[in-house]
Amino acid sequence: MFKKRRERKQAELHEELGAALRDPDAAVRAKAAADAAEAADPEWALRELASAVAREPWADDFHETVVDGFCMALRRESAVRERVERIVAGHLDDPEGHLLAWTGFVEEIGGPPALREVGEDLRDDMRARLKYLRTQGWVPEGIDGVGRPGSFPREMVFDFAVLLTTLVVRRNEPLPAEEEERVRAEARAILERALATDPDSDVRLELIAPLSESPDDEAWTDRARHGAQVDETLDLCMSGDEARATLGVETLHHQITRDDLLRRRRTREVLDNLLAREQTSFVLDQLLVCYVQLHVVEPLPDPPVDLFLGLLRHSDSTIRSTAASGLGLLAPDTPEEGRVVDALVQLLDDDPEDEVRGAAAESLAGLDRGEEPVSRTVSEALERHADSPAPKIRAASLQHALKNSATDAYDRLLRELDSPDVDWQFLSAYELASAGGGFSLPDDIRPRLVERLERLEKTGWADRCADPDSYPGPDRRAEMLSDLLEQLRARG
Repeated sequence: MFKKRRERKQAELHEELGAALRDPDAAVRAKAAADAAEAADPEWALRELASAVAREPWADDFHETVVDGFCMALRRESAVRERVERIVAGHLDDPEGHLLAWTGFVEEIGGPPALREVGEDLRDDMRARLKYLRTQGWVPEGIDGVGRPGSFPREMVFDFAVLLTTLVVRRNEPLPAEEEERVRAEARAILERALATDPDSDVRLELIAPLSESPDDEAWTDRARHGAQVDETLDLCMSGDEARATLGVETLHHQITRDDLLRRRRTREVLDNLLAREQTSFVLDQLLVCYVQLHVVEPLPDPPVDLFLGLLRHSDSTIRSTAASGLGLLAPDTPEEGRVVDALVQLLDDDPEDEVRGAAAESLAGLDRGEEPVSRTVSEALERHADSPAPKIRAASLQHALKNSATDAYDRLLRELDSPDVDWQFLSAYELASAGGGFSLPDDIRPRLVERLERLEKTGWADRCADPDSYPGPDRRAEMLSDLLEQLRARG
């Protein structure tokens, strides 16, 4: 009798929770998921929660949805928890294997069908998350150095692995074939309208902006939608028509600077193909920026350092400047790094354009990581230009001096800040130097810095920019001042 009563109660609970997991209110669903993880039959809970996670609508804070209860349910039974830990720990360097094993496990417990193949974008997305999980304590043997088994910190590390994996699977959901074709047709129509406008014009930028922006109503298929748009752009780049290829490169330049970079392999192939042909300076400049952005998001195995080195001698100063800036990001830890430093020093010493020399100085400051002989070469070059009439060059020299605790660094900084119209790059130089590890501000310097920054704030320095529409505008300048003052006062 008692057994039947328990079974009836359990069935009633399951019915109630099952209905709540389908409630239109996200908070109701999240509470039902937590209740299911704690009170329901474990096998039923895993099956229902795996399905609930798969149908949960897009949310800004995914961790506050039913996925939280799913994590709790996975931790409830030791055998299940250990299975999940083996999946994560065993595939930290294998994103494809991780996704196949994870979705196979989810299908096994009653969730949606497992993945049969893993596309490039999905694999890249998971690779980045696995790298992050390593920083949180995951090693090939499991979770290491984070609390005791069952402790809150350890549970958080476990839950985060489940959350990120689930998030990657959901946000890489494919578009139905008809929807994908509709998205591509819309992209083609936008590009056709943009083709009638001038390259690098505000009108063209406004037209192509939707191809590099997230929609107002976000959904799990947004990544697939953007991938379809990028495919149209890459097709345009390879059209063979100069005007269309120019528009394609210009559009790609804006798409590739998104935080979420798609179609990496094909993009690299297109860039290489276009660089093998003669291009206008405008297109060439856009292509160089695309290479750098690819590398910044995920280091390229073979960054085109020699290409950038050769372009330091280009007749167009914009190309020389872009190449110099790019080398600061492409060259570290490559066999060509020494040659890059020598070439940038020569550019800093000899180029007739301040913008080019400033780009070289900034890259040199970033390339000095304290290793000889690079460090000595960079230091000597930047010290030679400490009194340059060009603010960008002086600021790069100052940043390097501050980072390396040069004896005259703070006197130089205070002297620059004495000017009511100090260039914003000197504030940025201190900001960047102070963000580095091991930076220590002398106690006697702090109040003098605060005094000068407060004076700039009170006298309206943020609003005194030559062009309010340029970077940084008044709001960003005010933010820089506020952030630096907050930092200095906190350390006081």
